Order: sequence, then structure tokens, then C-alpha cells
Amino acid sequence: MEARGIEPPRAVDANVLLRYVLNDVPEQASRAKRLVESTEPLGLTAVALAEVGWTLAGPYHRYSRAAVASALAELIARENIIALGFDKALASAALLTCLPAPGAANIGDALLAACAGSAGVTEIYSFDETFDRTGMGVVPP
Repeated sequence: MEARGIEPPRAVDANVLLRYVLNDVPEQASRAKRLVESTEPLGLTAVALAEVGWTLAGPYHRYSRAAVASALAELIARENIIALGFDKALASAALLTCLPAPGAANIGDALLAACAGSAGVTEIYSFDETFDRTGMGVVPP
């Protein structure tokens, strides 16, 4: 981006996104909301996205897989969110594979498939026989 004279966005940390989604620490949540809902371009990495997902699904918050996938998809869909190192459309599509239905993909696999797919990868070596739920081809090692 810099080569064209456009500055890259500042990255946003998972803790800011969590305050925004959870609205659990009032002073930080209002600052996070102001930032996330602004027009400022915010760089989002797959690692930060995964961190938010794992925290929401973890033992403290216990969000369902569908609720986590929906929250992540809503973040990705924001106009000012710039995906760093992955394609937003692929990530959104991958997260849809996590919604409730028999055989839904897990969040980690969906994000892995989105990142790999963003690089043109269509197959993965995995022992996980259900990885194909993400839409990526699975090759046994």
C-alpha cells in the first residue's frame, strides 16, 4: 500500500474488539465502539479475529459457535475493517460454514481455510476428517 502513497491502516488488537462485542468494561467499551464504528480504516489480522473467537467461545463467556461466527462475520463486514493477510469475502463465507446445522465447521478451521484460500490454496493436509466442512479439500498426510 505504501508504494502507491497510501498509508497502511493501524491494526486493531483483539482486546479492543472484545470490548466492542462484549460491552463489558464501560469506559473501554465506549472508546472501542467509537473507534470500531468510526470511518477510520482498521487493520484486522486473522490472529486477532481468532483470539476474539476463542475468547467468546471459551469457559468465561461460553458463546455458542453460531454466536461467535455471527459476531466475527459482523466485524469483518464493517466497511472500515481492512483484512490484513486474508480476503474478507473468503473469511465471511468460511464463517458461514460454522452456523448451526449438522456438520458445522469449527471457527479455527474456518479461519485457517479462509487464510489459506486467500493465498490460493485449495487443499490442506489434515488428520481431521471433517475439515472439508470448511469447503477446502482435505488430503490425508
